[in-house]
Amino acid sequence: MKDHKQRKIGLVIILMACILFLDGCWDKVEVEELAPLVGVGIDLGQKPGTFLVTEQYALPKKGSTTGTDVEDWTYSMEVSSGREINEMTSKILNLQPFMGSLKVIVIGEDAAKAGFKDILDFAQRFSEFRRSMYLVLAKGKAQSLLNMKLRKGGIPAIFIKNNIEKGNTISSFPTVRLGHYLTVLGRKSTAPILPAVECIKPGDEGIEYKAEGDEAQELRLQGAGILRGDHLVDFLTDEETKGYMWLENQVKERLIRTSELEKSKISFSGQVINSKTKYKVNDNDGIIVLQYEINADIAVNEVMGLNEQLSDTEWVDLMKGAETIFAKVIQKECELSIKKERELGLDFLGIGRHIEERKPAFWKTVKDHWEEKVADFPVTVNVNVKIHHSGMSSSNITTN
Repeated sequence: MKDHKQRKIGLVIILMACILFLDGCWDKVEVEELAPLVGVGIDLGQKPGTFLVTEQYALPKKGSTTGTDVEDWTYSMEVSSGREINEMTSKILNLQPFMGSLKVIVIGEDAAKAGFKDILDFAQRFSEFRRSMYLVLAKGKAQSLLNMKLRKGGIPAIFIKNNIEKGNTISSFPTVRLGHYLTVLGRKSTAPILPAVECIKPGDEGIEYKAEGDEAQELRLQGAGILRGDHLVDFLTDEETKGYMWLENQVKERLIRTSELEKSKISFSGQVINSKTKYKVNDNDGIIVLQYEINADIAVNEVMGLNEQLSDTEWVDLMKGAETIFAKVIQKECELSIKKERELGLDFLGIGRHIEERKPAFWKTVKDHWEEKVADFPVTVNVNVKIHHSGMSSSNITTN
């Protein structure tokens, strides 16, 4: 009993000693004293060797009773390094900048063409930054996009971040995080690809909306930019980008229509509910060929141009024809993307990566001149579409 009591006393003494050596909160910073950084834009500066860096902070509105009610505080500074703007911010902001909340880096078109690896080096080294932040290319200046007055209010950087995160619902542009971009840079075979963001004004491409004020505009994520390292080479069109998404097995859900491809009076629109892209690297009599196999399940949303009621057999035949037409649409998008890869001589589709994985011996013979080889490397695409749901009616409401 006495030994047990002594052990308990000894344990209490040890615990008290441990408490004395624990770090306290002597250097804590209250959340009200922080300025969360949500977006950064990178453009070329006017002086040689400088960048115009735009930082966008989300600050709580004065008098707001909820933490979700925020306003942006955006400014631009011409600097020669990323660390320099961090020091300049601290001198003019009455709150402590918090870099760990950064969501998106917008790279302006001029900076992307000139090269931006030096200014991006700070983002991958500074401990507060996370490699999960998104990278996008601006068509135009990043400063202009982040300073936009959105028609529905809100902060442009958060708008871009939210649109990227719901991108799976349309699967029409890639999602690229800083960590993934840096990984691709480490591969000699693959060219980086970044989604593109642009300003849309009333009347652009048939889009109309009521602008509240002369400055109110909309942002749109569409297309992508192809880079050689950190230098922008060219932009992909919407269709070319969609082809990339198919070939890279990144299509989760997709809206798809056939009217632009088929001249038939009957056209279809539908939604991809499931898809899977596989690839094989075959040796056909000494010729290495990459073969893509795309399988997609589609639900038909609309049948347009149908002017007669169909029997069950006729409806089944119509849907079989729709499967073929949908497959042609997907095939066309993939072929446009492959054609663009050949024209640029840049392997943004990752064909070399597939060859290296499946045929490493052959890859060693072509890797040193892969940019020349990829221009005519044999690639085939086979698309299979299955319609799983054709809607709730086999006729049109105006059909006699």
